[in-house]
Amino acid sequence: MTKFEMFLSDDAGAVTVDWVALTAGVLFLGVVVAYAIFNDGVSGLVSKINSSLNTVSTDINLASIDAISSGSGGS
Repeated sequence: MTKFEMFLSDDAGAVTVDWVALTAGVLFLGVVVAYAIFNDGVSGLVSKINSSLNTVSTDINLASIDAISSGSGGS
């Protein structure tokens, strides 16, 4: 076997190349997802939560809360 044939049959670094390519792909996807979330995702989410909280109506009887906190049980 010649040195050239030995060189062609040697695959010692092939796994490293695979892991480097896989890691680069995962990091690229992570950057894309983070950009998508923080570019429009967070502001859209905050806007939706804010509009939902503004439309919620509460009907709380403060006298009942004061009675419960003072220990009288509200009766």
